[in-house]
Amino acid sequence: MTTITVCQRKGGNGKSTSSLNLAHAFALSGLRVLLIDLDDQKNTTSAIATRGIPTLTIENLLVEEAVTLPDVATATEWEGVSLIPASASLSGAIRELDGEVGSHLVLSEKLRVGEATYDICLIDTSPSLNILVVNALVASRYAFIPLSSRYFSLQGLGQTLESVQKVSSRLNPSLSVLGIAFVIHDGRSSLAKEVIEKARGEYPELVCGATVAQNIRIEEAQVVRRSVFEYARDDRGAAQYRALADELLSRMGR
Repeated sequence: MTTITVCQRKGGNGKSTSSLNLAHAFALSGLRVLLIDLDDQKNTTSAIATRGIPTLTIENLLVEEAVTLPDVATATEWEGVSLIPASASLSGAIRELDGEVGSHLVLSEKLRVGEATYDICLIDTSPSLNILVVNALVASRYAFIPLSSRYFSLQGLGQTLESVQKVSSRLNPSLSVLGIAFVIHDGRSSLAKEVIEKARGEYPELVCGATVAQNIRIEEAQVVRRSVFEYARDDRGAAQYRALADELLSRMGR
């Protein structure tokens, strides 16, 4: 199982939207996908329909020793995608993990059970660098960083890359950046084009060629708990997310 943390230190950059649509794109490619919502805002959890009502969350998995991955992974209405939902009280999990020796390893240890069950695990995280995000990065082979093409998103990019580098050097030497992608891009704005050019100039090997334009269809799909591939499969948003997923899979050697 290849685990990817979707991270961004600045909010409003399409983190949850990317997690959802990439998860379904990977599944449509024939991969078995586990999607974990590790953000107490629960945007990912609220935007995907599950088969039945989950009774356990990521909080149970992290703080209860007896709870295992199969206990919390819930099948969704998106074929090939399973979900571990978020909890609105993840602050309690943060407090408990902060006081535990080796707490940065908890998620990594819990995910080992899924190695033969899933091909890819995507973890949606909160903008803050807390013990939950550290757990995600320690458990991951890759970090994926979504961006908008607004100027201030580059500040979040620098902070995010610094966080990934620290975890890589201190806790998880196998962690690397899979890619940086502009998933909220206003192609009509000259400033937006300058932002992309600046990012590609500074990080030429990391910035993906595929971009996703601002698109109301993608937002509408989340409201009705569907991916853009179900909601508007002929829309440019579906084609752009498919292209991004293909590029990321290629970077992973799949």
